[in-house]
Amino acid sequence: MTVNPTRITKVVSRYIYGHFIEHLGRCIYGGIYEEGSPLSDERGFRKDVMEVVKKLKVPVLRWPGGNFASNYHWEDGIGPKDQRPARFDLAWRSVETNRFGTDEYIEYCREIGAEPYICLNLGTGTLDEAVHWLEYCNIKESTYYASLRRKYGHPEPYGVKFWGIGNEMYGEWQVNRMTADEYAKVAREYAKWMKVVDPSIKTIVVGHDDPEWNLKVLDVSGPYIDYISYHFYTGSEDYYETVSTAYLLKERLLGLKKLIDMSRVSKKGQIKLALDEWNVWYRVTEEGLEEPYELKDGLFACGVLIMLQKMSDIVPIANLAQLQNALGAIHTEKDGLYVTPVYRAFELIVNHSGQNLVETHIETETYDIDGRMFFTKTPFELTGVPYVDASATTSADGKKLYLTVVNYKKEDAVKISITIKGMGEKTARAYVLSGPDVHARNSMDHPNVVDIVCEQVKVGSQFTHTFKPFSCTVIEIERD
Repeated sequence: MTVNPTRITKVVSRYIYGHFIEHLGRCIYGGIYEEGSPLSDERGFRKDVMEVVKKLKVPVLRWPGGNFASNYHWEDGIGPKDQRPARFDLAWRSVETNRFGTDEYIEYCREIGAEPYICLNLGTGTLDEAVHWLEYCNIKESTYYASLRRKYGHPEPYGVKFWGIGNEMYGEWQVNRMTADEYAKVAREYAKWMKVVDPSIKTIVVGHDDPEWNLKVLDVSGPYIDYISYHFYTGSEDYYETVSTAYLLKERLLGLKKLIDMSRVSKKGQIKLALDEWNVWYRVTEEGLEEPYELKDGLFACGVLIMLQKMSDIVPIANLAQLQNALGAIHTEKDGLYVTPVYRAFELIVNHSGQNLVETHIETETYDIDGRMFFTKTPFELTGVPYVDASATTSADGKKLYLTVVNYKKEDAVKISITIKGMGEKTARAYVLSGPDVHARNSMDHPNVVDIVCEQVKVGSQFTHTFKPFSCTVIEIERD
């Protein structure tokens, strides 16, 4: 591995470390928000959850869905809580109390330091409703909905920057499923007129695995959009089949980038990708979707985050689905919580990475794999998948260097010869995410089976380091 800390190749977008909350199972109610719990504050926010969420420095938080968005009427969730109507949610066949709505969401974002990202209702909603929601959130003038915001105790505009124009509108599971032609026209109108209300917003349209869908949406709505989204869920009992799909995801994202370049959009470089749902999901299909995450799932997440660091000029936004309980990085119970290996991946890389990606080269053994996607059962083939992957970043002031190395080898530790140009000999810290085996899980009784440990290591212009099997390591170096 060779690293040149003075050669910056790109600035890493902080939004790649984003998360997502949806009105699904115990993600919000019983997750981040639990009124009446001794663990909650006077607003209903779980204090123990907020404490571990803040450790992730969440840069952007997507809400309210997901599938839930396609039959969510935002006006049900504002005003006095006891006067808000309960509604039947078509997406997840549940009762939505509407006690957590726009104002609570914005307050939570402000509390954890996240940019809000609102996904609009294109199922049962209307353009009027979407424009009014934007007006409620962002307008300072004395219009009806801005005045309503003030009436409910929020005098200053929220300044919501990111607006998703629907969710997975191609899917038969979505309320008011649309064809590519239908969606492209609707997306164009929503994006166009919302930018009349607030030209500063960024709009995100629905992308798909179908190239024809994507090209139609790009060609028709392109002049008014800033991002096209992509969703990716993976997972298998097989270790290598799971971790290798970080590279399948890379192929899919690069393919979508090529479609942008092929489209008739005049300013192609201005349309980026938003990976606004991604995670491991294959074990559970019952209500609540509380997937029990293992170390191998956390290592997949490490691989995705390393890939996103390298691709953040193309994919500046990403959102793990989801933050807690429902496909959650965090798992709560009435009397406490524990964090999963997927949480640990974010904890490691978010807190031990810099904003500048620097020139890095690594030579590693590779393998080939034939796999099958969980949802679609579509087979895939990957060749040249690396057993070891790495990135290197520096802090904004250049005083810290972070070497992030994931060793996917299940059987063996890997000894790597590392060259750092211009580096003198010194002691550094190595943060290692690992566990007893690839299927290791955390639990309420055993919350630290998969954990991050810190050790001191000697580094210099040339040194060797042995990386544990099935582990991710960040070597954090104070530069002169």
